[in-house]
Amino acid sequence: MSGGRSHYAPAWARLGRVYRVLAKFGDADAEQNLSRAEAAFVRALEINPDLSVAHNLYSYLEIDSGRAQEAMVRLVGRALRRTTDPEIFAGLVHACRYCGLLDASLAADEQARRFDRSIITSVTNTYFHLGDYQRALGSVHGTGEPVTSVQALMMLDRDGEAREKLRNTDAIEVATVRRWCESLRLLLEGRRVEGLAATQAIPPVGYRDPESLYFVARQLIFFGSDVTGLPLLTRAIEEGFFCFTALARDPWLDSVRSEPAFTKILGRAESRRREALAAFLEAGGDRLLGWTQSR
Repeated sequence: MSGGRSHYAPAWARLGRVYRVLAKFGDADAEQNLSRAEAAFVRALEINPDLSVAHNLYSYLEIDSGRAQEAMVRLVGRALRRTTDPEIFAGLVHACRYCGLLDASLAADEQARRFDRSIITSVTNTYFHLGDYQRALGSVHGTGEPVTSVQALMMLDRDGEAREKLRNTDAIEVATVRRWCESLRLLLEGRRVEGLAATQAIPPVGYRDPESLYFVARQLIFFGSDVTGLPLLTRAIEEGFFCFTALARDPWLDSVRSEPAFTKILGRAESRRREALAAFLEAGGDRLLGWTQSR
């Protein structure tokens, strides 16, 4: 490979990210954009198999597609060979969280920031699932910022600030985010019936990745719709988000904790988390992060 050609690899990687985001938040051509994203990432790695940003961004596509454990193991292997690479650790923040290894996700974020203080990771949601809503709020960024900020404020009982965040939802360009914010605004206004209908109307692209599925499901359950919320929780786990700690401690799921269906969901999440933990340890993730199991 010539040095000149290798310079094209980052462009292909970032094009892959654009297509992935369009697939996740766009209203049309989702499957086609997913295929384009996959092709762009493959092309980037063909040109430069060691391109860290491509491995990081590609892991998000893998995880959205239900391959979180595979992405995690792959990234651990690369990080063991490139122990000062912040991009690889950033990918591990995301992958470890989906696999339910929240302490490992935090450790990966710490390592990423150790080598690049300005790097952006998805640690916000790791804090959220740990119940550390203040730190989640302080680390919010990106396309879903209004939704994440409002949810964290609501968990902190700061409803006035949450309502203020939602004053200009009509100006939000991304339809999925705009409709999600509308459903939260209705909840904050005490209009639960309308809020439930708005949540159910969040477009299917809002369900493009299993963690988003989880967030929609918890909201449906909090609105009082176990019939639609519990099946979505099951889908979230089966499609690749099996964060046992989130399920076990999320206050918005308290209304279904005695339900046999929820007990089954919780057991399935813990089973998948144990499988992922075994794969993580076998790959050497504990050595990489200096991590011991806690959550």
